[in-house]
Amino acid sequence: MLEREIIGVSASGRRRENMNRIRIPIYFDYASTLCYIAWRIVAELEDELGFEALWKGVPIATRDFRFKPGRVLGERERQKVLLVAAETGIAVAPPPSWLDSMPALEGSEIARDAGVFAAYHDAVFRAAFEQGADIAERAVLDAIAQCAGIDRSQFRAALDSGAMSARIAGHKREADEFSALGFPTFILGDFPMIGIQPIESMRLLLGRFIRQRAGEPQA
Repeated sequence: MLEREIIGVSASGRRRENMNRIRIPIYFDYASTLCYIAWRIVAELEDELGFEALWKGVPIATRDFRFKPGRVLGERERQKVLLVAAETGIAVAPPPSWLDSMPALEGSEIARDAGVFAAYHDAVFRAAFEQGADIAERAVLDAIAQCAGIDRSQFRAALDSGAMSARIAGHKREADEFSALGFPTFILGDFPMIGIQPIESMRLLLGRFIRQRAGEPQA
């Protein structure tokens, strides 16, 4: 498979960050099919509602041993995902077993520092849930990083160094402080909104929060 087929992203499709937008932190994991669904919905609403999604990776396996990479999804877990997919209209089938997302999550922080988080983030979700690629494989991540605009060898060296593990651990501590115990979790002010709903509901919920936040007096 060609790299461009794995990545499915081009420079012209990258979203631009707008520092004037209200930021909404979202705790997520690339191993979660529900987070993929959330990513699809957020991608549609971000420009429409004028906010910036601040994605912060937290490995789901650190919260529950049942989500250990390689463990086969139970039928109940699979049916839950399929139900949410049907409710949201986002066609996706969960992988047969839980993914090892830690390398991809650490890679996302390397991409953030390089100023290409959005391109990398989008490509990882596409690779995992649209192309069926193993995002734990370094060659897959190297290709994603290169397509996003990061030097392949520099990305591999940074990933191998484990330099971003502390940042991922920091995200988990933050999530714990917000009681963001599910995936995904949107932080609306001090309120954690866990899970994902159909786009119409998300449009109303996020729109209401953005209007309220925009109307608050500036410090």
